[in-house]
Amino acid sequence: MEEMLWIILLVCLASAFWQQRRQAELAWQYLRRYCRQHELQLLSVARSHRRLARRPLRLLTCYEFEFSSDGESHYLGTLTMQGLNVAGIDIPPHRLPGGG
Repeated sequence: MEEMLWIILLVCLASAFWQQRRQAELAWQYLRRYCRQHELQLLSVARSHRRLARRPLRLLTCYEFEFSSDGESHYLGTLTMQGLNVAGIDIPPHRLPGGG
């Protein structure tokens, strides 16, 4: 019986790891598309933290990403995901592409 519990625990951990990797890949793809559409250069993406949101109760994962609009400056934005869906994106004011 104890062996079965260890197997179940191992399967749950592997599943959580797989889900996390899938979410990270989707975040990267979304940010690449977002930056391309807004004429920004995506520099890096990293998972920042997780938090529990209320109303409705849900687990959110936050990713920080660096981007550039002019090739010289770089800015830090945040992508929030709920499961495999984008819950929001927050970017600071930045120079417009093309020197605007």
